[in-house]
Amino acid sequence: MLHLAAALFQGDGGAQNAPDSRRAGTVSRMINAMGCTRHALPIPATRAECRQALRLLGPLMLLATCLFSAPGRAQVDYVARFRMEKPRYLLGEPVFCVFTIQNTGKETFAFRFRSPSRVLNPELEGEPRFQVRNARGKHVADPAPQPCGGAPGTAVYGSVTLPSGQTHTERWLLDQWARFSAPGEYHVRAERRLPLLGLDPRTQEFSEKPLAFALALDELSFETAPASEAQLRPVFAPFLEALKNPATRDPAEAVLVVTTLPHAFFLSELETMAGASAPARWDRKQALEGLARLGSPAAWRTTLRVAQGRSGKPGEEVRAYAVLLLAEKGNPAFLPPLLKLAAGGPASLRGDVLRALGFFNDPRASRAIFDRLHSANATDRMNAILGLKNLGTRESIPALLAMLNDPEPQVRQVANFALTGLTGLKFLLPEQPSRADFARVSDQWHAWWQKASATFTPLRPPACHDW
Repeated sequence: MLHLAAALFQGDGGAQNAPDSRRAGTVSRMINAMGCTRHALPIPATRAECRQALRLLGPLMLLATCLFSAPGRAQVDYVARFRMEKPRYLLGEPVFCVFTIQNTGKETFAFRFRSPSRVLNPELEGEPRFQVRNARGKHVADPAPQPCGGAPGTAVYGSVTLPSGQTHTERWLLDQWARFSAPGEYHVRAERRLPLLGLDPRTQEFSEKPLAFALALDELSFETAPASEAQLRPVFAPFLEALKNPATRDPAEAVLVVTTLPHAFFLSELETMAGASAPARWDRKQALEGLARLGSPAAWRTTLRVAQGRSGKPGEEVRAYAVLLLAEKGNPAFLPPLLKLAAGGPASLRGDVLRALGFFNDPRASRAIFDRLHSANATDRMNAILGLKNLGTRESIPALLAMLNDPEPQVRQVANFALTGLTGLKFLLPEQPSRADFARVSDQWHAWWQKASATFTPLRPPACHDW
């Protein structure tokens, strides 16, 4: 394998591979720096040599894949790297890792670019990846939730065109990947494989397929020191000022910082952000998530006021998200006001409340959901079914089986969906099911329940966030 890895970097010097010759020389120097040459490597003889060979194999193969997988007719030269913005931080201040790419060649290239907030889908090409360890070598906890409902997450990209000699810089908030809860030394492995698009000389447009891949792989370190509120206030002042100032062209970074690292001394600013009237300069749901991360009793009371419509003019979509966060928290103190919303709140909000009640393991919530199964409104019945799915108890199954015979076909379909989610079983319906199709599926579910009811344990779906 090591002979193969070394051979990948030699090239034949022909016309097709000529554009890669300069990069091959770079790789050769890198291999030499690692204690190897670009020629065939000797077979490791001792145990120590074997360990060294294994350590080298991964980086060599990664470099071979990234640097020589693209067509070689156009010359693309670049320098890409990560660095920490500074070596020492206060505990609780934003920790930024800076990514730069410089076009050191003669040809212009382009790549995708977006606002530097984390996307939960690790398969998206071009996204940075960070692994953080503490001084003892243990992985630092990742604060990000799992993609809700199994959705991998998406991103909306713009693009950057980088002419010869120019440099592009991005700041990535490392606190999105690691929860720094204690002072001390931290070590970061920063990695990125960025597709580069070349300019087609015939059309003068950028290619759809990557011309090459820019690889950045860096091992970084920094320290955090204990800090008081008095020390942190001036750190966050520029971000808070950017949010208050209407002239701030793009407050995205400021929003990301104050909602990822909320502190009690700007609780009122988070409430103002969540309750802002539409159209807001930011996603108001991010402000609600910031309140939930803060997690203090005062922050949760603020979230409840938003859900009730008693804080600013958030709109029903934002109120619905506040209801969901309260339900995910599951504090019994939130249940009475949510039951009141379910009974007398706006009709457009009632469905969100019914679904959210399922996260409360409380007889009062269960009773409200079961009662709505008998509503004359089909939408109420569907939302009550989804509330039962979130409730996730054995007692939910007979009620869902009964809803398979609801007069409305949409309600029957939602009941089938809820049963699938709770059991992991699938009895499929066609795209436009007939009454006979529903009857067949109903018979299948009832036959299963007759056999499994004594021992069945539902697959209770977890909340998307663990606040």
